[in-house]
Amino acid sequence: APRAVKTKLKVDKVVVHEVDEYYTLPEGGRFMNRNGMPDVWEYRVIEHVRAHNVEHVYKVARVKLADGTFVSTMEHPLKDLGGIFSPELLARLLCLKYDFSMPENRQIRLLAREGIHISNTTLNSYIHNGIAKLKEFMEDVFKGFVQQAEYLMVDETTELVGIETKEGKAYRRKYLWAFFAKHMKMVYYHYNNGSRSSDVAKSFLEHFMGTLSTDGYTVYRMFDGEDSKVLHIGCWTHCRRLWVDALPSDRTAMEIIDSIGDMFMNEELFRTMRLSGEQIKGKRRQLTGPILESIHHKVVMMMQDAKIMANDLMRKAVNYTLNQWKSLRNILKDGAAEISNNLCEQRMKPVKLLLKNCMNIGSEDAAENSAFIFSLIESCKLNGIDPQDYLKHLFECILHGKDCDKKTLLPCFYKPEC
Repeated sequence: APRAVKTKLKVDKVVVHEVDEYYTLPEGGRFMNRNGMPDVWEYRVIEHVRAHNVEHVYKVARVKLADGTFVSTMEHPLKDLGGIFSPELLARLLCLKYDFSMPENRQIRLLAREGIHISNTTLNSYIHNGIAKLKEFMEDVFKGFVQQAEYLMVDETTELVGIETKEGKAYRRKYLWAFFAKHMKMVYYHYNNGSRSSDVAKSFLEHFMGTLSTDGYTVYRMFDGEDSKVLHIGCWTHCRRLWVDALPSDRTAMEIIDSIGDMFMNEELFRTMRLSGEQIKGKRRQLTGPILESIHHKVVMMMQDAKIMANDLMRKAVNYTLNQWKSLRNILKDGAAEISNNLCEQRMKPVKLLLKNCMNIGSEDAAENSAFIFSLIESCKLNGIDPQDYLKHLFECILHGKDCDKKTLLPCFYKPEC
């Protein structure tokens, strides 16, 4: 008979059914042995017990005190969350939307099947009231901690946000920023009125004095000055894309693509060897430095070739590489930094997936709320924490006023027993 393959499963309860509980040995029969023990194997069956909802109804009475004043026997137990959903249920709904990209209309259908009938407006109100409480409780310490990182990766993306105009509500393309503290496994999503201007990066990074990885957006050029306290590192993946785009029109681009490929092969070697940041810095200077000099020489020669520069795609690749050369070459100065900004780009995937399902964000306030809840949930996932359990714990802290250092509640430090 086939033997069951054991897999790692997190279940709430394990029920073991012994053979004698369901089987009666026939008269004259006997169990087969192996090495002096009954030859027994296991079949495993996973059962899902559908969630059940419990409504708590608290009887409340008025009390007249000796001084003639009146009080109630209790305040609303969820007053500080602004709704009727418990911390566990509210955390679940937030994760359904912001972790599993389920739009609110689908959540309403799911709740209805479970016996909870609620309108879209009410559900939206509960969700955003809950996020507002989380922001009030944790945003300052979360944002401040990310700003203190020694290494940040930065990217920005667009989202469709509803704004009020004289003609009524209109939807505009707005920008969301991601500041990813890779070594802390924390990401902070920043919505600053949907702006993509240099003031957003300048204000967020006002006191930043570490290493910054970015793409080629011109705003980041402000960190390339000689007096800058920031080590700005460019993205070789973005650079490579331009050469790949130009390749069909000019095979010369392959020379640069191959050289960039050699750089990435070096990075994979460093990871395999599990080198420290300082060791990688030394290896980069030894192995990657000559490749960089070769790329720079080839690109400068291409710039002087009128035929190549007459090709729009080749001209774009050449100009990008030379204009970004200082930041692209800075990978030799910090071995702890990535030569590609892809890890930060990947932080935008859950945002894009939710927008694909929801189409837009209803208001600027909702955009700010979405940014912060994504910060919490994605940082939990980076640290291997169950976002639903984490959010439930935060809501319980808000409700019951648990005296806990908020820094210990950050996903990178969080322990369930805190």
